[in-house]
Amino acid sequence: MKILFYDMGSYTYQDFIFYLKKAGHQCKTVYYRFSDRFEDDFFDCRFSRYLTEDSYDAVISVNFFPLVARQCEKHNIPYLAWCYDSPLEERLKEYFSCETSYVFLFDRIEVEQYRREGYTRVFHLPLAVNTGRLDALTFSPAQIAAWRADVSFVGKLYDSPLEALLYPADEYCKGFVEGLIQAQLRVYGYNFLEDLITDELLERLNDSFRKIGQTAVSLNRRGLAFAIAAQITHLERTFLIEQMGELYDTHFYSAQPYDFATPVKSCGLVKYLTEMPGVFRYSRINLCPTLKSIQSGIPLRSLDILGAGGLLLSNYQPELAEYFEDERDVLLYESMEDAFVKADYYLKHEDLRKEIALNGYRKVCEEFSYPDRIREMFETAGLA
Repeated sequence: MKILFYDMGSYTYQDFIFYLKKAGHQCKTVYYRFSDRFEDDFFDCRFSRYLTEDSYDAVISVNFFPLVARQCEKHNIPYLAWCYDSPLEERLKEYFSCETSYVFLFDRIEVEQYRREGYTRVFHLPLAVNTGRLDALTFSPAQIAAWRADVSFVGKLYDSPLEALLYPADEYCKGFVEGLIQAQLRVYGYNFLEDLITDELLERLNDSFRKIGQTAVSLNRRGLAFAIAAQITHLERTFLIEQMGELYDTHFYSAQPYDFATPVKSCGLVKYLTEMPGVFRYSRINLCPTLKSIQSGIPLRSLDILGAGGLLLSNYQPELAEYFEDERDVLLYESMEDAFVKADYYLKHEDLRKEIALNGYRKVCEEFSYPDRIREMFETAGLA
C-alpha cells in the first residue's frame, strides 16, 4: 500500500514506520507541529494538497489529530490513528464519527465507554514494542555504571491543577474530593472517580468560581476526574520513590526537578530511543505506577521496560494481569505495602529477579510485536 504518515514527534514513530516499510508499504511522512490542532488553515491547505497531488491508500498517525481526520473524510481516504495517550482529550471525540476514521486505543475500558456513547469507529488495540531495535543497542562502560541502580523511575510526577480548582471551594467540596483521593489511592484495577463525582459537587464547585467572578471557568465531570487522578498519581509516585530511596539505591529520571525527602538520586532526562532502554536494562527494578486515569490498559512505558529486558514493578492493571503473570513475568502490587514487600524480596533473590525479567521480555516478544498489531489495524480498517 501507499501510505501518508503524519507525525509531530511521537515516541513510537520510528518503530512504526520501520515495520510498515519492512512489510513492503510505500511510506511518505509529513511533519508538522500544531499551535492549535483543532483550527489551522495553513495545515488544512497543505495537507489537502498532499492528498490531492498524489494517490494514497491510507493515512496513518501516532495519536489522533482532528484536522487530519477531517481532511481524510473530505478526500475519502481511510485514516488510522493508534494512540498511546490515555485518556484522550474530551473534545477529540467530536471527530470520531468521521466516516473514514479508525481510532485505536490501548485502554479497553476507555474504548467501551466511547462505544456506549455511540462512537463505533473506536477500537481496542494494545501497544507494541520493537525488541529487535532494543536488543541491538550497546552502551559504554561509563553509561552502564551510571545507570546501575537497585530501583529506577523514569517519567513524570504530574502537576495537578486540583489545588487551584479547589481554591474557592467550600469545606464540603474540599472534604468530598479528599475522600475520593484517599479511597482511589487504595484501590487498584478499578477507577471510580467519574462515577462518584456528582452533579451536586460540580454545581457547587462551579458556583464557587462564579462567586469570585471567574465566570469563564466551568468544570465538567471528566476534567475534574483527570485533575484528581493526576493528584493521586503524584502522591503515589512521590511516596513510592521516597520510600524506595530510604531503603535502596534509587534513581529518578525526569525533566521535572523534585526535592525528595530521602536520598533519591535525581539524574535528569534520558533520551527515549538511545538511553532510556539502558536505564531499564541495568536497573534491578523499574518502578512504573500507572497514571490513575488509565483504567485498564498497559501504558507504553511498561512495555518499554519489558522490551529492554528490565524487571517491571507496576500497580495492578487489568490488562497487565491478563497478559502477564505476577511474580513470573512482572511484579504487580495491590497496595503500597505490597510494592515494598516485593521489591525487597526480589532485590534479595537475584536469580529469581533475573528470571522474571527474562520471562517478561519473552512475553512481549511473543505477544506485543508491531507486525501483529499492524496486521490487526489493517484488518479492522478493511485494508488487509
